[in-house]
Amino acid sequence: MKPIMSAENITKDYGKEKILKGITLSVYKDTFTAILGPSGSGKSTLLNILSGMIQPTTGCVRHGDKTVTNFTQAQLADWKRANVGNVFQNYLLLNNLTAAENIKVGICPGMSSLAFDRLTRILEINNFLDKFPAQLSGGQQQRVAIARAVIKNPHLLFCDEATGSLDEANSKKVVELLHNLKSTFGVTILFTTHNEQIARTAERVLTIKDGLIYNDVTNKNPIGANDMVWR
Repeated sequence: MKPIMSAENITKDYGKEKILKGITLSVYKDTFTAILGPSGSGKSTLLNILSGMIQPTTGCVRHGDKTVTNFTQAQLADWKRANVGNVFQNYLLLNNLTAAENIKVGICPGMSSLAFDRLTRILEINNFLDKFPAQLSGGQQQRVAIARAVIKNPHLLFCDEATGSLDEANSKKVVELLHNLKSTFGVTILFTTHNEQIARTAERVLTIKDGLIYNDVTNKNPIGANDMVWR
């Protein structure tokens, strides 16, 4: 099976500090991949390179038959607009817009987007679409941020510590809803985390250690989000 995305010998240096030391991987369509590792392991740097937010020092990233790392800035912007959704630990909602308005910011003119009502129903956010971010809980804000990232129907959804600011109950809800989105819309998800319980819900777990892939495991028996146990 041909991968939807691949990376070859990715390195990233900041001055004399080597963050990534040569990572090669393939990502397949309609999968949920957890990128697991402690703070400082390089997992967020890897995600940011794959999503086109930063350039690697060496190596290349491909999406289908396109080499993302060779794009001009204009080509990269067009590629991200058409193919990529990002969800961050900090929700980055616009405070002067309602939840509904924040979601609609993600719609790209001229592109086919997901049905607003269906998406908000799946994410269970219909009850507070008229509220502003300051009136929402952290879990509610993150679900709005996910809707904003997904409404344009991206091929790839990159989630960087997307539950890092949430409590156990809201973390479970967000992970459950992300899996629902994958199943419903066929979006390919890469999710960085230091939480092994979240990784156990994924179909594949890439463990990053000291800037290298330490382990790459296919999870034949993923657990459900509600079966995660916080310690």
